[in-house]
Parts: sequence; C-alpha cells; structure tokens
Amino acid sequence: MLWPFQLLRSVREMLVLIREIVVLQLAILKALRFKKPGLVFLKVLSEEGDMLNFVLNLPAPGAADVVNRKLVVKIGDADAVEVELAGDALVSDSYAGEQDAAVSGTLVDVDDAGNASEPSEFAFTLADTIAPPKPGDIGLTVTAES
Repeated sequence: MLWPFQLLRSVREMLVLIREIVVLQLAILKALRFKKPGLVFLKVLSEEGDMLNFVLNLPAPGAADVVNRKLVVKIGDADAVEVELAGDALVSDSYAGEQDAAVSGTLVDVDDAGNASEPSEFAFTLADTIAPPKPGDIGLTVTAES
C-alpha cells in the first residue's frame, strides 16, 4: 500500500521527468532543423584591368525563423570583412579583387532567438572568365592598282 505522500512524490518525479523529456525533444528538433547554410557561389560581374567585380550567390536560409545572416569575406591578402545581411538575402554586396586572388569566408544564419548555425565555409580563386568584346568590322583599303 502506498501512502499519500509516497504517491505525491512519485507524481512529482514523473512530472519532472516529463518536463526534462520535453526540453530534450525541443533541443533535438531545433538542432535537426537549424543546420548550416548550403553552398555559396561566386559570380563575376565585370572586369576593369586586372580587377574583377563579383557577388556571392547565397543559399536559401536553412530555417524559416532566420532573421539575419553574417557573411565574412576575405579577398587576397586584405583583412576579412564581416557584413550583416537580411535573413532572406540571397546575393551579397558587390566586391572587387585582383585576378587570381583567393576569396574565402563563411556564412552563418542567425534565428530570432539569437541562435547561430554552424558556419558554411567557401573558397574560390578569382578567375577571368570574361572574353574580350568581338572585334569591330574589318575594312579594306586599296593600296595600289595594277
């Protein structure tokens, strides 16, 4: 036979256990749905001499509650620059770097509770893939008549 205080103690212990299980489930769900962002791609827009102007195409956020994105970009030997973008940003600001310079960095998504994803890392080499313009019309000059 259980005494009332023993029954009450058992109920309290079960409630504590249930609360811990719920907290653990929520943490697991949060970890499963808030993954690091996907791949970042570099798109060269134009060239001016040996300098290439480019943007970074960003993956869609990994969760619906992403409120901002932290993008860190390092071009060649210059110091890394960190910018904060809107949570739905899919394209970075425009950057410029010398041809054959290394471009590297990270992208992190931050949700409305301040939780940050794992960083998605990227690395590229700025390659000149822009062909020169088509040559103009070819003319004919008569230099002599025989």
